Amino acid sequence: MQQLYDTRAPNPPSRAILVGVNLRGALMHDTEESLQELRQLTETANIEVVCETIQPRNVPNPTYFIGEGKVEELKALGAELQADAIIFDEELSPAQTRNIENTIDIATIDRTGLILQVFAQRALTKEARLQVALAQLEYALPRLTRMWTHLSRLATSTGGGSGGYLRGPGETQLEMDRRWIRRHISQVKKALDTVEKRRHVQRQNRSEKIKVSLVGYTNAGKSTLFNALTGESVLAEDKLFATLDSTTRRVSLPQNQLILLSDTVGFIKKLPHQLVAAFKATLEEVTEADLLIHVVDVSHPEAEAQIAAVNEVLEELDATDIPTVMVFNKIDSLEAEDELQVLRSRYLDALPVSAQHGDGIEKLMEALANRFVERGALLSLSIPYAEGKALDLLYKYGTVLETEYAAEFVHVKARMPSRYFKSVEQFLGTAESNSEDSFSAHASAAAE
Repeated sequence: MQQLYDTRAPNPPSRAILVGVNLRGALMHDTEESLQELRQLTETANIEVVCETIQPRNVPNPTYFIGEGKVEELKALGAELQADAIIFDEELSPAQTRNIENTIDIATIDRTGLILQVFAQRALTKEARLQVALAQLEYALPRLTRMWTHLSRLATSTGGGSGGYLRGPGETQLEMDRRWIRRHISQVKKALDTVEKRRHVQRQNRSEKIKVSLVGYTNAGKSTLFNALTGESVLAEDKLFATLDSTTRRVSLPQNQLILLSDTVGFIKKLPHQLVAAFKATLEEVTEADLLIHVVDVSHPEAEAQIAAVNEVLEELDATDIPTVMVFNKIDSLEAEDELQVLRSRYLDALPVSAQHGDGIEKLMEALANRFVERGALLSLSIPYAEGKALDLLYKYGTVLETEYAAEFVHVKARMPSRYFKSVEQFLGTAESNSEDSFSAHASAAAE
């Protein structure tokens, strides 16, 4: 069976041959770029790349995906280079994987399997491990015909009353069968249901806050930008999929608006559907956002292709209608200014920044503030000092713009969602509204 592997297992793959396929109608340049990304993924999984090869084909071979002659060539190459894995830059069917393994007699891994392995290595929290485990199990279910002797444990761990969950790749008994996998899929889904319910409660508690999510291709610098905007120090490495877990922090914008900013998992070309489904709870931070910040690595030679790949995933998530601000990151890594100008001519509203050095961060903050300046009704309130709870309510659910402390009152200008008007209307002095609804309409709704 083509299965995931573990660098902690007794005999994990350590030397791999990479195989790309240039199908009719595809540009060779695109195939080469995709193979280069596969190399990065392979190295991220701690596997040495000993050879790369591309086969042009009109259509995939239903038996091997590649041609029979290429399979024999790979068998000879594997023996000559002492490779213990063949990694394809395509998703193979279970039958194709089995046929190649029977001929070459070394582990055959497709792009989906490799991405799942990298995710498993990067999963640090229980939630991320559960999500990766579900994707691994569902990927493994149709691939149970044959096991490789280098595979080890796929053990479960129980705790917290949430049922067993898969710890990571390669932690399996060699005789795993479909019934075993289905049982554990059910257990992992039950545990993830608990996670989703908890996230749902968290989102309800902050439903009146402005929610902004960072999205982008893996390694575009989302976490570095998150740190620059929040002052936090979440993990930000120059590696693929350095961040899997969603992190949310409050950010105060220049016009006193308070937003909730979320860092999310990076996207990639050919992102496995299993991962999109498994990370549903995490990716809901994207689908429920009021605004997306699409972070682009403008120093990458395939920046436009990466933009397209991110847009494809957003389309799969039904998130294409969410307003988006595009940010061109890593401008400090550009060798020539005209490289940026070409992209900016195609994306006129994009904002150039260097998240690592802080360039352009202030302008980005101002742009975000301008986006939300008209959210809610603008109220002028006079709150007695004895009514401190009303002031707390303004700070918790609204955006306080100005405060002036007088002898008996605190005079406040703030923006407030309509659902909280009734709690503060007794302190209303004057009110204006720059939002879609007039204040009178809000006030009458609050009074009903």
